Amino acid sequence: MQCFIDIHSHILPGVDDGARDMYEAMQMLSIAYEQGIRMIIATPHYSTSRKERTAEELKEIAQEVSWLAQQAGMDMQIILGNELMYSMDLVVALDKGEALTIDGTRYILLEFLPSISKQEISYAISQCIYSGYIPILAHAERYRCLRAKPERVGELIRLGAYIQLNLSSLEGGIISSRVHFMRKLLKNKWVHFLGTDSHGVKDRSPLVEKAIRYLRRNYGEEMVRQLLWENPMTMLEDRHL
Repeated sequence: MQCFIDIHSHILPGVDDGARDMYEAMQMLSIAYEQGIRMIIATPHYSTSRKERTAEELKEIAQEVSWLAQQAGMDMQIILGNELMYSMDLVVALDKGEALTIDGTRYILLEFLPSISKQEISYAISQCIYSGYIPILAHAERYRCLRAKPERVGELIRLGAYIQLNLSSLEGGIISSRVHFMRKLLKNKWVHFLGTDSHGVKDRSPLVEKAIRYLRRNYGEEMVRQLLWENPMTMLEDRHL
């Protein structure tokens, strides 16, 4: 079985709107494992405007989830990061270690409100890059300003951003604006990472088989391997793609 890396997951129990408890976290892990996922980057939400779990608390929870997975016979690696809601003081939180990069690399998973403007995204990306971080734009299909003009994604990439899409968003019909947008990005090779953005067993579960089958059929095995293994490994080695 081909192995995959999920770079966007809310699998840590009781820390955000993802897994409610350890039981659900283990159920999610089991689903992911059956789908071929062998490495999960846990990315609990972080916002400077809310009181969040500390980095040390998150590390302890991630270690417990990883240990329980091994005890259950799953050769699954849990890696820690954050899904970071951008704000003007986010870089300060990153520099202090209050907000987390992905596994201690320079890479950060960056999100915005869906109504964000392209100018605001560009400013945030430039600020993060200037401060020494490498931004990955989380679930890019959600931002209305990008769906309205897909060529803006190319502009963000030229600024230095990388693009992540949610696998589940590929499963809609062609009449879906998100699906049409994502397919255009894939065709133009404006996608660097895919993730489940899984939040539970029933709501946004880590099922990937259908989306990966679509990718194989339409874009080939090489793209599947690049987006779900090679690029994540390069990121974890803290190298540019």
